[in-house]
Amino acid sequence: MFCIEAFVIAGRPILITLPLAVAVVGYMLRMSYLEAGEFFAEAPLIPIVAFMLVIWGTVALAYYLGWRNVHRINLAEVLRDDTMV
Repeated sequence: MFCIEAFVIAGRPILITLPLAVAVVGYMLRMSYLEAGEFFAEAPLIPIVAFMLVIWGTVALAYYLGWRNVHRINLAEVLRDDTMV
């Protein structure tokens, strides 16, 4: 469950902004009369992909640390006692 939640938390901003960014770039290319090949030759694709991987890695690390803490305790006992250890 932690993996699915981490994927949704990290993937949602990327999946929302990616089509928006593609639409804006397409509009800007049409308005500037710049060839798409010229733009993509100079586009910073590697830093963008690296940034997305850093986002996923950071969220995955945070959820791993949370899972490690939850994995150590008896969850049924904590929920029954109503106090956190």
